[in-house]
Amino acid sequence: MEQFVASGQVATVMLVVLAIEIAVAGYYYSRRKQRTFLLLSFVANGLSGASLVLALRAALQQSGWLFVAIYLVGGLLAHLADVVLRLYCTRHADGVPSTE
Repeated sequence: MEQFVASGQVATVMLVVLAIEIAVAGYYYSRRKQRTFLLLSFVANGLSGASLVLALRAALQQSGWLFVAIYLVGGLLAHLADVVLRLYCTRHADGVPSTE
């Protein structure tokens, strides 16, 4: 088990599970109308998580600080996109007044 974690293979398994989760949610949300922004938010959230897993794998495989930093910045950008999409969905939900 130590070799499985230390080699970074655990990160690969995590990425596969995350990809399956996003695919299942994408299928679910694509069948429902008026859910485009929720799907985009979910994908952005998944990309944020995937970036963190890639940063973990880069650290475990000792790829260097630059790769870890690049993945973390990518995770930050995906997280910010997720927050913006969630705020947009909340603001435009039925019955919620908009400030526009």
